[in-house]
Amino acid sequence: MRGYRFKANPLDRKILENRNFGIPKVQKPKLTEPYSPAITKPKPPRPKSPSPPHVIKANPVPDYKEPYRPVIEHRLIELPVFNLPGEEISKRKSQEIEERIRQEKERMEKMREFKAQPLLTGSPDCLPTRPYHPPTHPKPFALLTNDRGEKYQREFYEKVRKEQEYIKESRFHAQPLPNFEPKIPRKPECPPPTEPIGFFFFTDTRMEERHIYDEHRRFREKEAEEQRIAKIREEEVRSAEEIHRLRADLVHHAQPIRYYTPINIQPSDKKPTRPISPMIGEKRRK
Repeated sequence: MRGYRFKANPLDRKILENRNFGIPKVQKPKLTEPYSPAITKPKPPRPKSPSPPHVIKANPVPDYKEPYRPVIEHRLIELPVFNLPGEEISKRKSQEIEERIRQEKERMEKMREFKAQPLLTGSPDCLPTRPYHPPTHPKPFALLTNDRGEKYQREFYEKVRKEQEYIKESRFHAQPLPNFEPKIPRKPECPPPTEPIGFFFFTDTRMEERHIYDEHRRFREKEAEEQRIAKIREEEVRSAEEIHRLRADLVHHAQPIRYYTPINIQPSDKKPTRPISPMIGEKRRK
């Protein structure tokens, strides 16, 4: 209904400025000029009867201070009471239909009632014996996730063991110090040879730290790849939902029926026309 709103026209300012707006001015009639008829002898002019004074009745000046308010008379029209010949027939048919529906409901209610047969007296109990079933025992089962976890742990430990063996093999083994002393014949009281003290390199420590860093880096790359794949799947699902929504919006839907304000017809305030006889015969006789 927003598109059918009533918009009033602006007020004409000339109505307020000019008080005589809408009242026609009375024009004075022209003077009658006499002329001689085409005859031989002029006739004396007939005496003119005095004309009645011309009275000018002007309409009153409208009051523009108060708005115009029409006078509406509400009349109550009482319709005569009458019955059509078809009303009795329709009333009788409606009563017959209601009686038929009531009988049908009673018949359906009787059919829904359950009446059990009485038990036979002296008859033995013919119910079958209830079989006994042992309780259910769950069977052991193995999940695929457990097998994959054990397999991954075995592979990881085997990889770590191989790397440790490779580190041990690649370690630096120092050669014993050469003996620069001159060869002297061994004496029985000679002390034992000098043994070198064990030492370690920082390259081994850095190699282990590098190995731990590589493991963490591979784990982070795997997580980033999984997140990227999940994001791609979410985008595909979102695009599919958007396509489905757009296709649903493109389907034509009928507009609902519009209900407008009913037209209230008011009775006319004009008086009915009264016929007047033309009096044709009387005019002819006159």
